[in-house]
Amino acid sequence: MALDKRYFEIAQKRLSNRRMANKQIEDNRRLEIHQRIPKYCEMECRLADTMTKIVATVASKAPDSDEQVKAAIRSNLALQHEMEGLLTESGYPGDYLAPIFTCQKCKDTGTYNGEWCDCFNKILNTVAAEDLNSHSPLKLSSFDSFKLDLYPNKDVDPELGATPYDVMKVNLGECRKFADSFSGKGYGLFMMGNTGLGKTHLSLAVANNLIQKGYCVIYGSVPELLRRLDKEQFKNASGDTMALVTECDLLILDDLGAENNTDRYTSLLYEMINARQSRSMPMIINTNLDMTGIKVRYQDRLWSRLFSMKVLLFCGEDNRLKINYN
Repeated sequence: MALDKRYFEIAQKRLSNRRMANKQIEDNRRLEIHQRIPKYCEMECRLADTMTKIVATVASKAPDSDEQVKAAIRSNLALQHEMEGLLTESGYPGDYLAPIFTCQKCKDTGTYNGEWCDCFNKILNTVAAEDLNSHSPLKLSSFDSFKLDLYPNKDVDPELGATPYDVMKVNLGECRKFADSFSGKGYGLFMMGNTGLGKTHLSLAVANNLIQKGYCVIYGSVPELLRRLDKEQFKNASGDTMALVTECDLLILDDLGAENNTDRYTSLLYEMINARQSRSMPMIINTNLDMTGIKVRYQDRLWSRLFSMKVLLFCGEDNRLKINYN
């Protein structure tokens, strides 16, 4: 992935901060044990002495050095076992003072078998996603701020067979369920309805929930993303946005149908959506178009992918007008 060099610098800094934070926890734990269990500190000194003796014996090359080393190692292991027992007797886990690593695979080095570790790539993608999201309203919406009382609860929508309030209550529940059960794999949500009905609000509420859990989420309006992709793929602009949007944990595409209706944009849109669906990577896609509008605008292969997602129909009156007039 051809990412900006500064992304790597930021990612490496975060990895370094992670190591320092874990080391601080280790140091605090060791200080706690030394204060509460003085005997443990004495045993650590004895353990250090046995290690020194093992090194000295190996260096001496004495005729019986092998037997001395084996005996010292047995003594060392017995002492370690005794120290673990002392910790458990005092109410601590036996491995309470073991080194702490956020990633057990690379031990927080960022590399594994000569390549970047998955954990570092995740940090790198998150840094790049944050930059891509820097101009989006990701911090403005939550489930708690979604106001169901803005939706009429008397007149039944003839097409949906329920009041807008009841429909939106179900939609809110589906979005909460999506966020609560999110794993980075599985189905996506396709939100349809007129402007001002809460599609963007609920999309961003899901995004905020998942970002707090540590997932990499990219949010963007379809017109803006396609303009960026078009510049990178056809006009030699730097960056690899396609890799970012196809590899992040959740991609949110807002305002589908507002982009220029060109073959090139439709091709980029299909590539983006198909790449994720082929690997069961979820998306949330919002549109103001109805089913007829989508069918007319997009080819069958894209139409079928959109409607393979869980469809949420939004109804009611433009809530932005209500909020502005109240």
